[in-house]
Amino acid sequence: MKIESRVPPRRSGVALAALVALTGGCGNLTAGGIGEATVVVSGDADPVLQVPFQAALLPSVPAATSHEEEDDDAPEGEVEVEMELYLVSEAGDPIRLGFDEIRVRVDLGGETEADAVRWNVPATRYIELLVIFTEIEAEVDAGLIINGEEVTGAIDVDLEDVTLPVSRAIDLDIADGASVEVVLDLNAPAWLQAVDPATGLVDESVFAALVDVAVR
Repeated sequence: MKIESRVPPRRSGVALAALVALTGGCGNLTAGGIGEATVVVSGDADPVLQVPFQAALLPSVPAATSHEEEDDDAPEGEVEVEMELYLVSEAGDPIRLGFDEIRVRVDLGGETEADAVRWNVPATRYIELLVIFTEIEAEVDAGLIINGEEVTGAIDVDLEDVTLPVSRAIDLDIADGASVEVVLDLNAPAWLQAVDPATGLVDESVFAALVDVAVR
């Protein structure tokens, strides 16, 4: 299954509020039945499960590598994100996954995964996963080398607004009674390379460009 990726224009707070409001007024979407969607988060997913995002990244940001290609100096630690998740149907209806904001903490290297949410959704075709991040913070214990110096401690993605919407196109046809799993790959080792050691901040555009999504 081919999955394409794209970074959306920033939505204003008013636009995001309108999106959330739409979730409760999409009409009778359950006529075709109900399926189940699970979103799993990884700090750095197995590349076999990824469809890498092709984009013009900043020159200082290396492309994501496979686990086999990583050396012993790969960053060690954890990354925590707070977010809202939406599946957008082919008809353009956003379906929120979960009632509240979702907070997930995973290791940077992708050795473990975390189930962010498991949710019943209308059985239909979905063409977009929308993730609205409200907080992204890594805690690096070792292994992050910037300009020859090791950087450790808290590293934040610098959000210019209260939220950072990141949208990825998917092709997900959920049948009645079926269960599907979507992997949200944070690709943390890649965007950590863009940290400013003086401030401990990463530009949000770098983070947004490197997030991957795959269906498995």
